[in-house]
Amino acid sequence: MERTTARTDEGWPYPDGAPEPAAPEDIDLDILELRADPHLYDALDALERAVVLARFGLLEGRARSMKELAREHHMTHTQVRELLEHALNKIRTRLAALDEG
Repeated sequence: MERTTARTDEGWPYPDGAPEPAAPEDIDLDILELRADPHLYDALDALERAVVLARFGLLEGRARSMKELAREHHMTHTQVRELLEHALNKIRTRLAALDEG
């Protein structure tokens, strides 16, 4: 079933009231693993760290939507998505290095 989306004035690709995807589809990181090792975030800059922690609810206990993060950081949804993907790739790389070492 194909889902149609409408662009709003804010550039958000989901119509009002439509559920936002929980997170990028290719995320394979375990939230418990993210909580367990705070050193995973050492490779991230301040903005990347803030977005990852807020997106997965690792600070406040409530996962924030990409729409909320975009508004808070004065970014577009696409910029937040790309930043999140880049940050998660950095975390994956760090996890792989820790597993090897």
